[in-house]
Amino acid sequence: MSKARSTRSPHVEPLKRGGGDGTFNDMEAQVAKLSADMENIKIAVTDIKIDIRELRRDAKMDFRLLFGALIVVALGLAGLMAKGFHWL
Repeated sequence: MSKARSTRSPHVEPLKRGGGDGTFNDMEAQVAKLSADMENIKIAVTDIKIDIRELRRDAKMDFRLLFGALIVVALGLAGLMAKGFHWL
């Protein structure tokens, strides 16, 4: 039979069976820490969502500005060509 690897963290003691002595000694502290960590994660995810919205808005504005400049340049070059070839 092969040796199974333990997936438990090295600093967490396994729960004891029977008697109930020491079964949940540190449980409230662990739950409080996990709860605080989850709140921090929620805040970080909210900040990331806001940043992504701002980036999308900025990207739309940059695209519109670049596209407008491209149209102006194309029309300007077309005008210069028309004048150079005496079409106007």
